[in-house]
Amino acid sequence: MKSHDDSGGIPAGKGLSIMEDRDLQFALTTLIRESRHWASVHRGLELFYRARDLLKEHYHVDSGYFVYKKTAGWGTKSEQQFRVYAPWGILPGCEKVLQKEVDRQLLMSPNPLQHVSEDWLNILDVPHPVQKRWQTWGVQTGGSWLLYIGQDPVGLMVLRRRILKTDDGLLMSLVARQVSLVMELLRYRRAAEEASQQDPLTGVFNRRGAMMRIETLVRVRQAHDHWVFVIFDVNHFKEINDQRGHPEGDRVLKNVAQILSSDLREGDICGRWGGDEFVVLLKSPEALAPEIVSRLKTKVATTLRNVSVSAGWAIWGIDGTSFDDVYHVADRRLYQDKKISSS
Repeated sequence: MKSHDDSGGIPAGKGLSIMEDRDLQFALTTLIRESRHWASVHRGLELFYRARDLLKEHYHVDSGYFVYKKTAGWGTKSEQQFRVYAPWGILPGCEKVLQKEVDRQLLMSPNPLQHVSEDWLNILDVPHPVQKRWQTWGVQTGGSWLLYIGQDPVGLMVLRRRILKTDDGLLMSLVARQVSLVMELLRYRRAAEEASQQDPLTGVFNRRGAMMRIETLVRVRQAHDHWVFVIFDVNHFKEINDQRGHPEGDRVLKNVAQILSSDLREGDICGRWGGDEFVVLLKSPEALAPEIVSRLKTKVATTLRNVSVSAGWAIWGIDGTSFDDVYHVADRRLYQDKKISSS
């Protein structure tokens, strides 16, 4: 991605042109008025849409889009990629077309954020291949502005115009900065929310965090999807604390959590339900449920010295379609398994 400005590497350093004082004052007042509600958004996508509306309705920006690389959140294993968000206007195609172009440019540059204009560029100032594309689209000016979180560049605001209006490049920089400030606020808010859902001892979800994610999965679950819900309980945990001490008990809980969560796939859930009890939710065919549970129990027993777990499981969609029903079945089977372990 030599440049999201379509320039193939246009050098920075273009001077930021200044609007007439009266026009600039009105534009800044509009930015303050429209953006004062941005801090209330809950997701970056909602922020991009609000910024898009401002650019379209008040600053006469015909088309554009945002490019952003999400940071991998806590509990997320997958690599995040630069994605196109909230495209609008005269650019050909749709979000998929733009995403293909962004992916193509990513292959051309290991650092797609290093070549940006930070100002409007006249069609006559860009390389010939870019001129031809702009002429096809009816574009006369275009530019790209960096988005930051703290000091780190995390994306771009890419804009196009049909008209030769280039005197508000500084204003576009202020819009990008305002978007960046809200993105930083969202990052801090997200970090605080994730911390409130994490068990501080074991590092897996706490009961609240696990329950929130289970509820989300249930909402989007397809009728044919079967989820294996498992409750694990550390056997004789009170004796471990009494005979070997609470620090050893804490170590056992941390090790059990690590074992139960180590082989989970993206989207599976592991949480500490309370005390020495853990829950796991994973997508799997019904027939494999006993094998999965047995494998995890065996892994705990063979990895940790003198430690074992009992387990009870239920199939979401077979044993019940509500959390209470599924939990009841799994808890009953857990009780039966603990009786066998104690005998």
